[in-house]
Amino acid sequence: MYFSYKSIVKKIECSEKLILNDADILSYGNKRICYYHAKKPSKLIKISRDPKHWKEGHKQSLTEWYVSEKVKSAEEECPISLCHHWINTDKGPGLLVDRISDVKGESRTLRSLLFKRELTVKKAIDLVEETIQIFSAFGIPASDFNIDNFILDGAHDEYKIVMVDGFSPKKTNFKTYLLLNSSVLATLYAKRKWRLIKDKFIYCAQKVYAGDYNFAAAMPWLYRHGANPPALVDAIFCRRRMDWGGLKAALGPTCQCPLSQNVALVAVAA
Repeated sequence: MYFSYKSIVKKIECSEKLILNDADILSYGNKRICYYHAKKPSKLIKISRDPKHWKEGHKQSLTEWYVSEKVKSAEEECPISLCHHWINTDKGPGLLVDRISDVKGESRTLRSLLFKRELTVKKAIDLVEETIQIFSAFGIPASDFNIDNFILDGAHDEYKIVMVDGFSPKKTNFKTYLLLNSSVLATLYAKRKWRLIKDKFIYCAQKVYAGDYNFAAAMPWLYRHGANPPALVDAIFCRRRMDWGGLKAALGPTCQCPLSQNVALVAVAA
């Protein structure tokens, strides 16, 4: 493993600056923010949350990029979202990566599929373990088996998933150097990480499949009824008290959701 920051910075400075709009944000992470690429629908852009210290925020981006380069050189299909090159944005250096989607062009996570009961918990676990087995052939040191890190790729009846985040270590140290350069160590590392998280993964998957909104990343049913779920999440999950007026504002003026009264009780009591 060798990262030449000078080489990366040079590539970034030579590329045309891309303007990112907050309306194009796909997701937030602890260290990074993921944007849709406005001009390339098949691509996403990962940036550091702190542009001034982008090297710190992009540590996992660096290891993901390294893993992607190794996979590309193998010239075989591997279920990860490949990283391509570094680009210049108005919010700091960014990493261009593949956007994974189904046949309808939608990016559906395992959480989304389980929540809508399009996938059973057992099938979800089988898919993850099949993916880990494939990783063994490539020496992929996957580190984060979050239920949202897997996205459906292609047709729904085939149920092929791709890991879009967490397929590499989060740090750039000597341990990471060993993991990225030894397929045996990478395989042992990934399988150990899965063993440690499997019970929690199953618990979360069961809750999502049962329709527990406490484990839903979003509230699609409320969205369809005109509600404003981010405001509700802020109230319910961050335990911020809301009066009836605040709740009505969160639900939105057009919301006709029959769950409104139940949500009101939870929100006001939180």
